[in-house]
Amino acid sequence: MAIDNTIIGALLVVLLGIFVFTFITWSNTRSARKHTRKIYQQQQLVRIDQDAHRLFQAMHLLRPAARLGFDYTISQDRPGELPYILEWNTGGERPTQAEIHDALNRVTRIDSTGYAAMRRSEYPSIEDQLDAAFKARRGDDTEQQELDNRIAEIKSKYPKPGTDV
Repeated sequence: MAIDNTIIGALLVVLLGIFVFTFITWSNTRSARKHTRKIYQQQQLVRIDQDAHRLFQAMHLLRPAARLGFDYTISQDRPGELPYILEWNTGGERPTQAEIHDALNRVTRIDSTGYAAMRRSEYPSIEDQLDAAFKARRGDDTEQQELDNRIAEIKSKYPKPGTDV
């Protein structure tokens, strides 16, 4: 009888260990998925919204080591409203509103005088490009070739720093 109780006790300890291991693994996986989803949402916001992208660039100017989604998060209550820093999770000091405002001004100046802004101001509209692509898929690529040549001229006129085009 003593051997049976010892075996049952050992089995219970092993089962309890397996349960604890499984619970910890499940919890960590759930937490990792949640954090990955948060980082993805942050990247999507910065990719889609120009104001959020500028705020991201401003934060990079102020705190180059701070990582979006890890050390801080950007939020935007409604589309069209200005984004803001929602959370500051890093040990470093959180930038003040004045610092963020100055950095945003620098980013805006860089963006408005840089090659990208100059190109954007002269590129054919997205609608024109889509229309030309549609016609090219239907067999008439003359408009597409004209737009491609125009874009190539604009890229040559305003080259990316450190490259030919």
